[in-house]
Amino acid sequence: MSFCIYSNSDVADSELNDEHIFPLSLGGHDRFTIKVSKFANTLANRELDEKLKACPFLAINRKRHESTGHRGKTPRPPNVKITVGSDKSIVFKFDDNDLLQFYSHKRLKLLTTEDIKTEGVTFSLKQERSLRLRFSAKVALSSGYFVYGSTFVENAKTEDLRALMNYQGERHDEIAFDDITSTGWYWPEPVGASDIMMHGIFQRINDMFDCSFVALITRAVPDKIIIVVGVLGHLTGVISCPANCDRFPKSESYDLGHVVILKGNDVQRLSFRQCLQVIAESSNGE
Repeated sequence: MSFCIYSNSDVADSELNDEHIFPLSLGGHDRFTIKVSKFANTLANRELDEKLKACPFLAINRKRHESTGHRGKTPRPPNVKITVGSDKSIVFKFDDNDLLQFYSHKRLKLLTTEDIKTEGVTFSLKQERSLRLRFSAKVALSSGYFVYGSTFVENAKTEDLRALMNYQGERHDEIAFDDITSTGWYWPEPVGASDIMMHGIFQRINDMFDCSFVALITRAVPDKIIIVVGVLGHLTGVISCPANCDRFPKSESYDLGHVVILKGNDVQRLSFRQCLQVIAESSNGE
C-alpha cells in the first residue's frame, strides 16, 4: 500500500501509476512525477490537463516550446468558431513566426489587420473560468508532496487544495469546498492592491524562467505556504494555503522555500532565496 495525495488515502501498489505533475504537453518532465491512484490520475488528466492543454491562451506558448506530449504531435491551433464579416470559414492558423492568425478557407489566405477592422470579427469561446485555479491547486498538491513528502501532508491544509482541484468535477465535495480558507489569484483575475508588490516578484520569476515551474514559498507570509504555478512562460495561479511552516525543512539556502523549474529536457531545483538574489542582481543591472 502507498499513499495517494489526490485521494488522501492508501492505495494498493497495483492500483498506482505515475502522475506527471505538469503533463508533458504543458512542459512537464518524466522526472517530475508522483505515484497516485490510476483512477485519480485519469480523472485529473480528463478534468484538468486535457482541458488546459486546449486553452487558446496557451496555444502560442505550446507551439513556441514545442510541447508535444506523449504522442509527439506538434501543437495545433485552438479549434474556435470564428466569423469575419459574413465569412464563417475562418480558423486560427500559426504563421511563420508561430503567432496565431485568422485564416480564411474561403479566400485561401491569412487575413490582414485591415480585413478584420473593416469587416469585424466575432468568435465563440467556451472557457471554464476556474480551470486555471483548479490546475494550480493540482500542481500545488502534487508538487508539495513531491518536495516535502509526508511533512507537507501533516502540516499544510491539503484538504483545501484537494477541494479546489476537485471543484465542480466528479469528486467535488461541497462541504470541503465551503470550508476552504486558502486564498489566491488566478489568471485573468485582477491582482489586489495589497498583493501587487509580491505578485510583481512572481511575474519576474515567471518571465525569468519562461517555462513551466512551481515555487513553494514557506517564509513570505506567517502560517501560510504560497504556491506559485507557471505554465510554459504563463503565470497561471498563486495559492496561499494555511500551513505550519516551522515544521518544514530549512536546510542550506532552502529556508525560504523551493522552486522546481522544467527547462527544456532538464528538471532544476533552486531555493526561493536564490531566485530573489537573481532578481535583485538583474534589477541592479538595469
